[in-house]
Amino acid sequence: MYTKIWVMIVILGIFLGSVWFSSSHAGEGKAPSSEALTNIGPALAKAYTSEPIHPAKPDHLWLDEGNDRVRLMMFSKPVSDPTAVLLFVGEGIKGRFCAESQPDGGKIGYSHFHRIHTPAGDTSMSGPKGEESYWLKHVAVGEFEMENMHYKPGTVLDIPSRRHPSVSNPSSVIRSRS
Repeated sequence: MYTKIWVMIVILGIFLGSVWFSSSHAGEGKAPSSEALTNIGPALAKAYTSEPIHPAKPDHLWLDEGNDRVRLMMFSKPVSDPTAVLLFVGEGIKGRFCAESQPDGGKIGYSHFHRIHTPAGDTSMSGPKGEESYWLKHVAVGEFEMENMHYKPGTVLDIPSRRHPSVSNPSSVIRSRS
C-alpha cells in the first residue's frame, strides 16, 4: 500500500514539476536574439526589392511572391530615412478596380486599391473602374496614432481607396512592444 502511495507521489511530483518548469519558461525563446535581429535587416533588404507600383512609394518595400501576389512593409517615413519606423506589414492581390474583383468584398482587409501605373500629376491611387492593379491589406505591427485612429499590433488598416494615409504624429510611433 505504501509503495502505491509513494509511486503516486513521485508521479504527481514529476507532473507538477514539469508543468511548473514549462510554464516558468513559456515566455522564453519568443524574442529573437540580438544576432537574429542584426541579420533580419539585410535578409529583408535582399528580398523586398520589387516595385509593383509606379511611381514607387518611398515609404514602402515590396516582395514579389509570384502568382499575382505581393508582400509589403509600410514605414512612417521614406525607407531611405534612418529614423523610419515600420508601421504595417501586408499583402496585395492583383485584381481590377471594381467590387466584383475585391477579395471577399473587403471584409478580410483588402480595402485599399493601388494603381500599378499612376500618371504624373494624378493624386488618386484607385484609377478608373476596371483598371488592373493590386488590392492591398495593411496590418499594424506597433501601436501608434494615424489619421485620427489608434492602431495596435494586428489592427487592419481600413481606408477608402481615394488617398493614402500618413502618420499624423510620427513621434507617437511605438517601436517595440514591452
